Amino acid sequence: MWYRVDIMKLAVQLLPPILRCGFTVALLRVLTLPLRYVQGLFAAYMAEVSGRLNITAGVQYIEKALNDAFYLTDGKIYIESVMVSSNSEFFRLEAEGMDAQYIGTEGEAPFYMYHVTDTHPGDGVNFNVYVPTFLCTSLNVGEDKYGGENLRRIRSLIDYYKPAGRKYGIILYDYE
Repeated sequence: MWYRVDIMKLAVQLLPPILRCGFTVALLRVLTLPLRYVQGLFAAYMAEVSGRLNITAGVQYIEKALNDAFYLTDGKIYIESVMVSSNSEFFRLEAEGMDAQYIGTEGEAPFYMYHVTDTHPGDGVNFNVYVPTFLCTSLNVGEDKYGGENLRRIRSLIDYYKPAGRKYGIILYDYE
């Protein structure tokens, strides 16, 4: 790629051939050290970003990202999908005191429409993330043995990679 440049080799090649002696090359090596350091940081950051971009919102990739973050093997953190009811269209507030509105024709089963604040099936989660208890002992930060550090990292990774509009739950299980 265009950002992979050997700074030392470029600096030596930019010198006139008559000045390419051991002392001048050693001086250039010292003078380009800060630039080579910044380039190394940039290359490390590019590798990290490239790794993040290779992970999609697919379940297997989210699982891989979570397991890689904690150096786990054999899928110790895994995800299971949850079936959600299809009643997710919204129309009115329950507090308005009106009967529920429905869409449909005569003879068909009515399709009821709810508002976000109404309680109805489908308010649950779309997928559950199963986390072993050796990573976090409780979903309550105050009760967690690790002070919620691993739990925060798990949640931030899931929030980063999950599809927009999806809800998730975290379930702790004993791994033996």
